[in-house]
Amino acid sequence: MAIENNLDLKVQTFNPAIAATGIQGARSIYDTQLTSLLDYRGQNSQVVPDSSQTIRPRHFDFNAGVQQLVPTGGTVSAAFTNAWFEDNLNGPLSQFVQPQLTLTFSQPILQGLGREVTERGITLAEDSANAALADWEQKAETTAASASTLFYTLYKTRENLDTSKASLASARRIHEENQARVKAGVLASYQLLDSELGVLSREVGLLESERAAQDAADSLKVFLQSPSRGTLVPTGGITTEKVPLTADQATSIALRKRPELLKARITLQSAEFSEKVSRNLVLPSLSLFGSAGVTGLGSGYGGAFGDMTSGEYPVWSVGINFSYPIGNSSAEAELASNRLKATQARVSLKSGEESVGLEVRNALRAVETRFRQIEVTRKGVVVAEVRFDSYDKRQKLGLATTKDLLDAESQLVAAKVLLTGALADYQVALTELYRSMGELLDRHHLRIDKKIIPSKARKETR
Repeated sequence: MAIENNLDLKVQTFNPAIAATGIQGARSIYDTQLTSLLDYRGQNSQVVPDSSQTIRPRHFDFNAGVQQLVPTGGTVSAAFTNAWFEDNLNGPLSQFVQPQLTLTFSQPILQGLGREVTERGITLAEDSANAALADWEQKAETTAASASTLFYTLYKTRENLDTSKASLASARRIHEENQARVKAGVLASYQLLDSELGVLSREVGLLESERAAQDAADSLKVFLQSPSRGTLVPTGGITTEKVPLTADQATSIALRKRPELLKARITLQSAEFSEKVSRNLVLPSLSLFGSAGVTGLGSGYGGAFGDMTSGEYPVWSVGINFSYPIGNSSAEAELASNRLKATQARVSLKSGEESVGLEVRNALRAVETRFRQIEVTRKGVVVAEVRFDSYDKRQKLGLATTKDLLDAESQLVAAKVLLTGALADYQVALTELYRSMGELLDRHHLRIDKKIIPSKARKETR
């Protein structure tokens, strides 16, 4: 319920969706570019100064082309140009059309060569999306841990509430028995005050227990965004099986699964990739380009297109373009910056691994300590029960006072509270251990396809 409904996690769900749009935007470099031009122009002008003769040229151009980036970093384009000219001089070139079809290719040879450089934006966007997913997984693990902790807090308060009710019932029984014995003349009346005070103090304790249980239920209900009415009541018992894990095993799992480390590795991967691309961008810009096409010329479209389709009048070009900034300070600075960032990412990953290892060892020791506390507190309950039964019998025989009996009952209540706390704390410690290992969701059999996380966020916007 927490993974599905918690509002803080829903907020985090939007980040992978936003990052996914970044991938889509980065892939737009391979979108085919379509261009077109429709142009009609003309003028009226004198042939010579102070002349009455006027020339009226008219030009019409219709051009269309497509351009496509290829993974090697080059570009391929195709262009069709259609020039139409007419004037009023009635000469051999007073009216003609000149269509031309050209294919052009340009390929960088040094700087910008290769798929890695061409698709660097896509690669970094994918790394960013994977980092956002790792952040989501970390938030999901934390959310699951918080839900588990709140559940066991509710369990503890409900158990303590039952203990308080039993304690009040026991105090009332003692008070009723005292009333009967005082009436029979076998007990001093002042002991009624002790038993009455015992009842009143336990009524106060019951009120506190009820408030704590209601607060815990309300906190869990809000955290889960539970639509149900009434008070949440935990069901099922608590298992106390010992975890058969060594520190090395738990640390090994954590190093593979912790979302923070996955994100750190993605950050390192991005930094090393950027460093590699920067080494290419330091190189001089040298590109090979060429074009080939066919053209036609005629007084009408029929003849002009016939010339063009025959291939009798080809046009072509080939060349090399070179450029290099003297000093190349910008590219060198970018390379140095990316080298430092890669080194920083390696150190950060190493630091994160050490912190995770320490966190796992601390969590494992906490689990072992809480497990031992369960055995100790169970023995404490047994001893407290025997002691209370002993004082109950002695009080009935007049060998113990009501205050002694109530003190023994209070100690029994305290022992039960300690046992309940130990049981709940052990489960919380287990939760923390599994969270520190990065497999809390797996332990709760939660399998969430990463591909649906962005779609879940998009559905929220509809």
